[in-house]
Amino acid sequence: MSIPLLYLSRLGGLGGGETILLTHLLALERTRFAPHVICGANGALVDELRAHNVPATVIPFTPPYFKRGIVPIVSLDTLPRLAAYLRREKIALIHCNDLESVYYAAPLAKAFHLPVVLTCLGWWLVDQKWKAHMVDKMVARIVTPTCAIRNSLVQMLPRLAAKITLLPFGVDTREFAPRPLDPSVRAEFKLSQDAPLLTILARFQSVKGHANFLEALPKILDAFPQTRVLFVGDAEFETRDATETRAEIYARVMQEERLRNAIVFAGFRRDIPRILNATDLLVSPSWFETYGMAIVEAMACAVPVVSTNVGGPSETMADGETGFLIPPHDPETLAARVIELLAQPELRQRFGKNARTRVEKQFALRDSVRTLESLYQMILK
Repeated sequence: MSIPLLYLSRLGGLGGGETILLTHLLALERTRFAPHVICGANGALVDELRAHNVPATVIPFTPPYFKRGIVPIVSLDTLPRLAAYLRREKIALIHCNDLESVYYAAPLAKAFHLPVVLTCLGWWLVDQKWKAHMVDKMVARIVTPTCAIRNSLVQMLPRLAAKITLLPFGVDTREFAPRPLDPSVRAEFKLSQDAPLLTILARFQSVKGHANFLEALPKILDAFPQTRVLFVGDAEFETRDATETRAEIYARVMQEERLRNAIVFAGFRRDIPRILNATDLLVSPSWFETYGMAIVEAMACAVPVVSTNVGGPSETMADGETGFLIPPHDPETLAARVIELLAQPELRQRFGKNARTRVEKQFALRDSVRTLESLYQMILK
């Protein structure tokens, strides 16, 4: 009989962390594990789960606030609904996709004698040692994709080392694979089949660095005037930062004719492998990137990458072999590296081939899912 697992996600949209959650739980061996998901809001994640016949329930829960800085106060009307679900579905383990979910899972897990697993993507690692102490008390295991996050946690609280499982998240190398150029992608956006095509695959958020890319683009256009750019993504979670960033970037592009002619706002897309296989180069200008699943997806499609050397990309990429790593907030270097790759098709091809090989060896979904399944079995013994 399959073991029922409950995944908690405060968000219901499809950002990077939610995409990781979706791909990994869909790849679980269903004869061994039965995934259930509760999200704090509706969105594309909920839609995708239901489309794949995964039980997905929406129970709104607000982020906790902290009394005197250390005691999380949660929405009390949410807890009975979560408890009823645990009891009805006979859940054996709770896996939280964000820290906010842990504050709801922990008291219920204690009452039901259930283990809690946390996927830590690092956003809260900013001089908040008290949170590390709290997490240590609340969870049985922490899953994190990079050595940088693991080391930050251990530096704050050394005993967390015994609870951490390093799990570089993988991509489906059958879905994300190099394929012959599909002319329909460029035709859809009314782009020349011969124009160099750059893609930024990221939601609108200030940290994603769209503004820095706009600083670099004029120099790229000076060298390659026919270059076109796809901005793939939207303000998925409609936070204030997201909506303001989207409005600012859009306004700036519309004000400058060269930018307006070069950039296409493609919005949220579900056909990412198709987009990537029409792309010459993926650009990731983020100020900070916890993991950078879009980079791994591009590498799997044999697309070279120019990315800032912040967080996950410094571990998933091989600088000078699968693309180029550059400092954040450096439009000059960003433009120079993009121009270098656009000028050398053979180098792009070599980087792309290396990238595909690297993903197959280190970031295949089948391997990361098997590691996750083994972790669940170890905890539930």
